[in-house]
Amino acid sequence: MTPEEVTADFAFRSDALTERWAVPGAGSEAIEPILRFMESHPGVDYGSPGPLAHFIERFYRNGYEEHLIQSIRRKPTAQTAWMLNRLINGTRDPSTRRSLIELMVAARDNPDAGERAKIELAHFVSRLESS
Repeated sequence: MTPEEVTADFAFRSDALTERWAVPGAGSEAIEPILRFMESHPGVDYGSPGPLAHFIERFYRNGYEEHLIQSIRRKPTAQTAWMLNRLINGTRDPSTRRSLIELMVAARDNPDAGERAKIELAHFVSRLESS
């Protein structure tokens, strides 16, 4: 398979998987395993944001934020950095927004972050600091 075929297959299978989870009512208990999978497989192209991110973002204000924060602290990835940026963009409370931006700055300097994650984090931090 070419890289493009692998990406298309992964996206298709992820979408089918999350649809099956939604039918029996999988809940916020799915957030942690999905984020751990992303931490363990940082090189996967999950999509923009992709079915897995869409699925766990359903739990916004129902556990999603805390799980994402813990994941970013453990091992930031390009995908979770992107998800954190989406969370920051949707946060209106100045204090919460400031702490999320501080988390992103700390994640940029996290030694467990891969190169791709560091590039994404640096990009987001630069954009946020200039706005």
